[in-house]
Amino acid sequence: MEHNKILEKLKEEYKNINVKEEGVFIMKRSIEQAKKENRNNKIKYVSVACVAALATFVALPNLSPTIAMAMSDIPFIGKIVDVITINKYDEPENNIKAETPVAKDENNNEALNELNNKTDEYIKTLTEEFKKDFEKGDNKSLEITYDVITDNENLFSLRINGLEIKASGNMFSKIYHIDKKTGNIIELKDIFKENSDYIKVLSENIKEQMKEQMKNDENKVYFVDADIPTGNFEQIKEDQNFYFNKDNNLVICFDEYEVAPGSMGPVEFVIPTEVTQSILK
Repeated sequence: MEHNKILEKLKEEYKNINVKEEGVFIMKRSIEQAKKENRNNKIKYVSVACVAALATFVALPNLSPTIAMAMSDIPFIGKIVDVITINKYDEPENNIKAETPVAKDENNNEALNELNNKTDEYIKTLTEEFKKDFEKGDNKSLEITYDVITDNENLFSLRINGLEIKASGNMFSKIYHIDKKTGNIIELKDIFKENSDYIKVLSENIKEQMKEQMKNDENKVYFVDADIPTGNFEQIKEDQNFYFNKDNNLVICFDEYEVAPGSMGPVEFVIPTEVTQSILK
């Protein structure tokens, strides 16, 4: 039986039968062994480990109120990264509403701990800077939220969203990524081959998209080819915000006012595959 079919059968068995709590350890150990063996291309051992785990499912019939929670932590079955919200920087008296994410997995992954430290520090800095202005009598509000953009076998991406409102709104964001294969937090430069000049390649494509959009829609306005050269968009930053969409296309993100008037809000550009395929790692 092929590896994927075995895993699918494993999931199906879980839906239809109950398992003793003492079987959880055996299941986890077996599936972890299967995953490790699979990385070494020892398919026959993968099959043995998966069949052993499947046999455990079938052989242990008793109910357990904690089994669903335990199952959600098993690789290939449950969600790999869980994110909870804490509101440690909420200060209603200072017009601050801040959701702070805490990402975790069953292995207490160090990369996730580092990510949590970075996001916490970023949100803390935003709120402290805001309070300085608020205490000076600047009547405005700050709202910070987050969303998980990607959580697949290769990448975990978490976006922190900020909205500062005074007479008008100012929207901004910062996106963090973990390469699950290496366990490293990565930036835009890390996904491209060395000496690929990705900044120039992406920037030129974005300029083309800006011009094409303005040509086809009079409501689209970007800071490109303007009469005041110093205000023109020249190139992306080395650590420009990015993510991969559901079609696995690279998307480059700009905050409000960064490359367009505030009326445009935050803007994004989907980079065609043919532009990136030769320079991506």
